Amino acid sequence: MIEMSSNESNKQNNNTEEKEEKKTITIRGVDDDLYKKAVLLARETGRNVGDIVNQALKSFLSITENATRTVSTAITHVTNTGKEFVQGLKEAGKEVIVISDLKEVEVDREELINLGKPASFRNIDRLVLTNITQEDIDKYIDSIILVKEVVVPPTINKLKLLQKCKFVDKVTVLKT
Repeated sequence: MIEMSSNESNKQNNNTEEKEEKKTITIRGVDDDLYKKAVLLARETGRNVGDIVNQALKSFLSITENATRTVSTAITHVTNTGKEFVQGLKEAGKEVIVISDLKEVEVDREELINLGKPASFRNIDRLVLTNITQEDIDKYIDSIILVKEVVVPPTINKLKLLQKCKFVDKVTVLKT
């Protein structure tokens, strides 16, 4: 059992400085060896046992708060990664044609329709969609992933287009 009071603090510290008033706290179940180590450390550092225990509690609580925050962040990241993985599996099961790993590609309405299946554009620096309607995008484009710039006609609803996009840096409207 540890009891700390302002009188005990003043006696142990032997400082003439005026101490702020602290109330007496009793903590049951403190390990004797740990308490003896705290007393020894207090003597060696010229501090009182209350200061040593306060510092130990602050350190422990800080570590606990940081660990809780870190674990919470990790759980969020794992959850998001799991969702993305499941989404990837669902996409893998779709019948789509993947067009990927290009610096630049220009695709018009006829090319898109003639594919016969929805297209997934991936890892492309610049994707230019010409002579294409919103209906064409809805029907013939499955996804646009890891594309630095997507260029679309002014008739395309960019917000609807963005629903099919992941990791797209920029959407630009074609000048007419």
